[in-house]
Amino acid sequence: MFDRLTNSMTTDSMPIDVKENEPGERGMLAHNLGLLLILLLGWLLAFWPSFRDMAELWMRSGTFAHGMVVLPISAYLIWTRRGPLNAVAPQPAWSMLLPLVVAIVIWCAGVAFSIASVEHLAATAVLVLLVWLCVGHRFFRVIAFPMLFLFFMAPAGDFLVPTMMDYTAEFTVRALRLTGVPVFQEGHYFVVPNGRWSVVEACSGIRYLIASFMVGTLYAYLSYRSLIKRAMFIVVALLVPVIANWFRAYMIVLIGYLSNNELAVGVDHLIYGWVFFGVVIMVMFWIGNRWVDPDEVQQVHGWKGQTGTPRATVLLGVVVVVLLLAMTAWAGAMVRPTNSDLQLGMSPPALAEGWDVDPDTQVFRPDYHGFRGESGTVYRRDSDVVSLYVALYADQAPGHEMVAWSNQLRPERKTWRIVEEADDAMPVGQTNYARLIGPAGALNIWHWYRIGEHVEGNDYLATFRIALRRLSLGRDDGAHLVIAVPGDDKAEARKLAVAFLEENHGQIGHAIDAVFEAKD
Repeated sequence: MFDRLTNSMTTDSMPIDVKENEPGERGMLAHNLGLLLILLLGWLLAFWPSFRDMAELWMRSGTFAHGMVVLPISAYLIWTRRGPLNAVAPQPAWSMLLPLVVAIVIWCAGVAFSIASVEHLAATAVLVLLVWLCVGHRFFRVIAFPMLFLFFMAPAGDFLVPTMMDYTAEFTVRALRLTGVPVFQEGHYFVVPNGRWSVVEACSGIRYLIASFMVGTLYAYLSYRSLIKRAMFIVVALLVPVIANWFRAYMIVLIGYLSNNELAVGVDHLIYGWVFFGVVIMVMFWIGNRWVDPDEVQQVHGWKGQTGTPRATVLLGVVVVVLLLAMTAWAGAMVRPTNSDLQLGMSPPALAEGWDVDPDTQVFRPDYHGFRGESGTVYRRDSDVVSLYVALYADQAPGHEMVAWSNQLRPERKTWRIVEEADDAMPVGQTNYARLIGPAGALNIWHWYRIGEHVEGNDYLATFRIALRRLSLGRDDGAHLVIAVPGDDKAEARKLAVAFLEENHGQIGHAIDAVFEAKD
């Protein structure tokens, strides 16, 4: 791989058939690189809050730590293209103006509705498109890969974690059974005769997937000239880490089982995982190296037709981009939610006759964050017990979003585990069901969002409803509700939950509305 990188540098940096003293080409490289630098600095000034948020995620999240090296790698790849860049002049591509405006609008929506992944991806798209607009199609073709490589800066992909955890757990259990290891599975948790194991977020393989995707894409660009070969290797770079992670999880449990938990546990678990992944990736590159394409000699004189572009045309493109960036920075400041010190208080709702507050039983409190207020109450009617928890959200801003990955149902990950999850239609509407096992035994949980009069169980639809409500009514208040019913019998627990909601969901809704009306 390193030999290929050196060869690529040498080939791209040797200008061929370029007359250094030819009028119009003198200093073209410095002019072009200076233009790219100016555009980057302008983008940084206009999108500084978004870039700062991305940088903070790179530094605190192991999943997105690769983002710190993306911009330097992209700059280096552009430098290796300095041969062609010395013989092509920028010429604005006005056809990219509409896509640029669309990307800016999407970025504004991501900012306004506190959807970080949309904000970061759109901000990166704006950088790529504004460069494309200013330098033109032929110029952009020279630096297309380094520019598109910038999308790896955007921290995105967390939404894949639950699905990847599901597949990892299923593969591990099936592989253990095929190799004669008895195993009992409860969702992401499984028990073998001499130990208990679980697939948590860190075991999902998302870090391996994103790292392999980025490095594999870079390797394909440096090693192949054929688009088909590049595409095939990128697909392999996406599939290999997923499958490798399945085998990694299976082998960790198998080694722990065979060694009576003396190996592949604790720190050994992490070391083994990364060593195994490193070996798999190196094998992938070794195999890919067998089909490396020879270096392609670039005849850069083919770009000379662009050297006569009037400076006024280029200047006009820069002026348009600068004005757009200034307007974008202003619009972003206008729509970006500001954190407030709003605090909401909610008293326990008075329920239907027979349901009384039980002060002696501990309420189930999920690990939710950013709420403006919360209420937790246990209700009892004869021998029936239901825990009701309500988290109130308003003035939603970064750190105070109702729909957020940081909001987890488990109060504590080491002592609680989710053994079943499903959608469930309840009297209030579509909800999410989860069965939890914790220190107090089994709990049957139903949770949902209440946004205005609407009940929503899907995170994405809830985010859309919040955005629509903010646009139409200028408000974004909502509540995240959780009811918990103890018991091993799921059918009996659901029967009690249905009866509780049929009798009381109206009173609970009125109590929530009263809090938001008092705020107004």
